[in-house]
Amino acid sequence: MSINFKYFSVLVLCIFLVVGTGCKKKHLRTVGALIVAGVAAKIIYDMVIDYRSEQTRNDKQVVNKYKEQHKELPSNPQLLSYQSTIKPGAVVNPGKKISVQSSLEVVRGKKSNELNIQEKITIYDNEDPDKVLKSLVKQVNSKTNKCGAFSNEFTFTLPKGMPQGVYPIKTEVLVDGVAYETTENQMQLVVNREQQNMLIALN
Repeated sequence: MSINFKYFSVLVLCIFLVVGTGCKKKHLRTVGALIVAGVAAKIIYDMVIDYRSEQTRNDKQVVNKYKEQHKELPSNPQLLSYQSTIKPGAVVNPGKKISVQSSLEVVRGKKSNELNIQEKITIYDNEDPDKVLKSLVKQVNSKTNKCGAFSNEFTFTLPKGMPQGVYPIKTEVLVDGVAYETTENQMQLVVNREQQNMLIALN
């Protein structure tokens, strides 16, 4: 792995300070862990996430289906269904393509024919599940600005050099800026092939 000169300099400086000030080994390990976490955060921050969305049912189809079941449209837009999953599976390797696939269906409200449907992906740190490493928001219905059913996909490749661990991933739907529903997945990054085989067997 090629490390940015800035992070290499930080590593050298931290080790110098720890050794020079007579800190114990446990302090050195703590500093080392912080440096690794910082480098991992930088790596995934620079990672490119691609997104595609395909409409599977148009606004008229979704509206007519809803009216058949409920007679009239709701006062405000409603998220009728939402699912997401990681492909090829929860156990992944660095350097391999990963896909977070989802499907959603939104019906408009009475007040407006147009609305903004967005999907957001957030990847969290493997040590601190509250720390956001990467976040991206994409508009699902950019071609029509109308309701409908959609099949979507976030794709990315985890760079080599990331530490092993479980990275929580959340995806959520936003309609006109309001968060409607969140799904949670866990991405188990494995560098050691033997460990990967064991995890697959356990699952």
